[in-house]
Amino acid sequence: MSIRFGAGVLIATLLSTAPAWASVTIDAYEFDLTQFDGAAVTYRSDGGVTFDGKLWDNHVGVDGVTTGELASGQFGGDPGDQLSLNSRGAAGPDWFQLDYAGAGLTIGGSDRDTFVVYEITSSSAGVDTEGTSWRISFNGGAFIDASSGVAKFLQFTPAAENVNQIAFDLTSFGFTAGDLLKSVRFENKDTGSSTSDPDFIFTALEGSVAPVPEATSIIAWGGLLGAVGLILRKKR
Repeated sequence: MSIRFGAGVLIATLLSTAPAWASVTIDAYEFDLTQFDGAAVTYRSDGGVTFDGKLWDNHVGVDGVTTGELASGQFGGDPGDQLSLNSRGAAGPDWFQLDYAGAGLTIGGSDRDTFVVYEITSSSAGVDTEGTSWRISFNGGAFIDASSGVAKFLQFTPAAENVNQIAFDLTSFGFTAGDLLKSVRFENKDTGSSTSDPDFIFTALEGSVAPVPEATSIIAWGGLLGAVGLILRKKR
């Protein structure tokens, strides 16, 4: 009896550690926030990267998984929601990179093939130059100019900051359904002193997605369940 109880507690404990499914909808896109389980942001530490707290993340429901908060591991604590790229001189541009856990996220059909970026803007009428003053790279590939995405201005004032929404259809950049998205890298672009400091707050793959475990993790999980099953059979 005690062995069965112990196995049951073990399974229940393991399952309870899995995060609850949660999603948010921003404009026309729904985002599964479990995609950020184990994710992290790294950034250039010897440049001009800065952070700042904002209202937008609480307003739309992404507090805890903003670009700045995902950089807390490197920063050494919660630096703030917004991550800004400022340097672009002879020493090279500022950059940051989002890495997903495990093997990455599985790109799906038309409801899971768009990567969306939200950039805080002071504009009150439309997408400004700063909104696309950067480049993006998927899985270590060639950098793509942000203007290659579909940019849209979203107004949230007075409740929160306004944002530029830039959407990238990954099928337009060589990806097909079933491919894995492991990392996304951003770098600053020099378009002038007043427009070359984009302020990122949230970036995500649309749809119902979650990190795909590495093969070793799948094997370990299967072995654990097999061991529990063996214990139960022996008890009978």
